[in-house]
Amino acid sequence: PITTELPGRVNAFRTADVRPQVNGIILKRLFTEGSEVGAGQQLYQIDPSTYRATYDSASATAVATGAVERRYKILSVAQAISRQDYDNALAADLRARADVETAHINLIYTKVLSPLSGRISRSLVTEGALVTAGQPTALATVQQIDTVYVDVTQPSSALLRLKREAASGLLVQHAAGQTTVHLRLEDGSAYPQAGTLQFSEVTVDQGTGSVTLRAVFPNPQRL
Repeated sequence: PITTELPGRVNAFRTADVRPQVNGIILKRLFTEGSEVGAGQQLYQIDPSTYRATYDSASATAVATGAVERRYKILSVAQAISRQDYDNALAADLRARADVETAHINLIYTKVLSPLSGRISRSLVTEGALVTAGQPTALATVQQIDTVYVDVTQPSSALLRLKREAASGLLVQHAAGQTTVHLRLEDGSAYPQAGTLQFSEVTVDQGTGSVTLRAVFPNPQRL
């Protein structure tokens, strides 16, 4: 057997920062720090009162403009008003509907949802904090770790050798064309789950000529 041992660093399979998309005061935090959360699960509640009022106002305006548009359509067919008057009424109705949709979206955004399933970090804000849309500071971070990446670094010449061995059959590959790898933990113990090496996920450091190979490991126990 040909064995190569390389130091590696474990990274989450997917990582997402949770940020607000509207301005407001945080009323509630709805998760336990360090727990598992699901995609679409509500994490925070931003004060929705002003956004609800804006939505109600936009809805009322849309009702009025819709009624005008319908009346003007009948009058336009009867040639009692100019076509321009009807076009203006139709445009006003479409703008009012767009305002309703925008207000509705902003109202929905007062519920801050998890973008993916995974383990959530500690909360970086508390109830009563003022948050703004697009702020640089995340409210929390969610990491998907049921599968993890292990990134290992080695000289590019070693990568060429590995590719030649894989092509010649010296490295046993499974049906997807990937090579099986095993992981040894920091305390020297063997990780029970086997992973696969992805030759396609290669990054070359132009300064040192070394390459970073990425292996994928299942992590059902979140170890």
